[in-house]
Amino acid sequence: MGDTIPGGIVAAAKNRLQVVKGLEDVEVSECESCSFEVTLNLAFIEGVWSRDDMQLKSKPNWRISTHGKKHSLVLSRVALGDAGFFSFQANGVQTAGRLSVTARDIHIVKELEDVDTMERQPVNFLCEVNQEDLDGRWYRDDCRIRPGDNVKTNHHGKTHTLFFKSVRPEHAGEIKFTAERVSSYATLTVKELPVVIVRPLRVKIAMYRHRGLLECQVSRPNAQVRWYKNRKELVPSRKYQLISQDVYRQLTIDDVCSSDEDTYTCDAGDDNTCCQLLVEEQAISIVRGMSSVEVMEPEPALFQVETSLKSGRPPRWTLNGEVLEACSAVNIDRQGTVHSLCLASTQSSMSGPVLFVAGKSRSTAQLTVNERPLEVAHPLEDVEAKEKSSVTLSCAFAPVSPGGALV
Repeated sequence: MGDTIPGGIVAAAKNRLQVVKGLEDVEVSECESCSFEVTLNLAFIEGVWSRDDMQLKSKPNWRISTHGKKHSLVLSRVALGDAGFFSFQANGVQTAGRLSVTARDIHIVKELEDVDTMERQPVNFLCEVNQEDLDGRWYRDDCRIRPGDNVKTNHHGKTHTLFFKSVRPEHAGEIKFTAERVSSYATLTVKELPVVIVRPLRVKIAMYRHRGLLECQVSRPNAQVRWYKNRKELVPSRKYQLISQDVYRQLTIDDVCSSDEDTYTCDAGDDNTCCQLLVEEQAISIVRGMSSVEVMEPEPALFQVETSLKSGRPPRWTLNGEVLEACSAVNIDRQGTVHSLCLASTQSSMSGPVLFVAGKSRSTAQLTVNERPLEVAHPLEDVEAKEKSSVTLSCAFAPVSPGGALV
C-alpha cells in the first residue's frame, strides 16, 4: 500500500494542475526589457519554457525563475531577433503568448566629414547618433579598423570618434562608421610628403676589377629614384644593378675599372645626393726605379720605370710638382710594365725632381739641365771719338751648339 500512495498523489496533482494566470502577448521596442509570467494553482511544479518550439535555458539576457506558484521569463535588452511565439508547459498544461519587437528610431545626427591632409598629421573623425547606447564600428574601404598605438576609437554618449595620431598614405580611403542599421561615410585623402634623402651617399673607394657599392637612404619605401654617372642616367645592365629595398637605394657596379671613377648621383625628384667613386689599383710595386738624368740644354731627357704589374690606369708623371701631359715636347709611353717619359727639348729652367706615381707606389729622380757655354759672336771694335762726345761700345755672345758651331 505504501508504495502506491505517492503515485496516487502525483496523479491527483496532475489532474488538479491548472493555469491560474496564463501568458499574454507582449509588444516592446528593441533594447527594452520585458517579462512573461505564468501562475499555477500549485507550487513547486517544474515547467519548460520554449520559443518557436525550441526549449529555452537561462543565459545572461534571458533569466528563468520560479517562486512558488509563479514562473517567470525575463528578457533584458530585447533584440529584433528575439520576437516569436513563447510557451510554458508543465505536467500537461500549456499556455502561450507572442512577443512582438518594434525597431527603435536610430538615425545620424552629425555625419562624418571628408578630410584632406598631409602625411604625418593627426586626423579626427566624429559622428553623432540620436541614441546613447549604440555600439559603433569603424571601417576603411570595408576593412574593420582596430584600435592600436596609432589609431584610437572613443564612444562618449551619442558621440563616436576615430583618431589617427599620424596618418600615412596607406590610411587614405573611404572611412565608414556603422551603428546597427545606420552608417555614415567620409573620404580621407593623404598627400605624401616630399621625398627626403635621410642618409646621403658617401665617398666610396672600390678595388680595381672588384664590385663597387653605393648606398643611400630615403624617407619612404615607395620613393622612386634615378641614378646618374656624371650627367648620364644609368639603367640596369650586367654592369649596373639598381636595387630598392625598403627605404634603402643601392647601385652596384661590377668589374670596376678606371673609367668608373666619377661622380654618381641618386635623384629622388624632391631631393638628391652625390658622391665620388674612387678606384684603387691593385698593389703595384716598383721593380726598377728611375735614375737621375743630367743633360745639357736642349738635349732630350729620358726616364724609365718598371712596375710589378701592368697598371689599369695611366700613371702620373710630374716635373717640379706640375703634372705632365703628353704633347709634342713630352712623350709618355708604356710598354707592358715599362713606363717611359721623354722630354724632347730641355731647358735649364726645367731642372728639378721628376716623380712617377702608379697606385700607391712612386719613384723619384732628379733632372739636371746645364746651360750651354757662351762664346763671343761679335767682339768689341776700336772706336775713335772727339772730346766730350758720346761713344757706344758693343759685343755679342751666343751659345755653342752641340756640334761646336755658334748658334
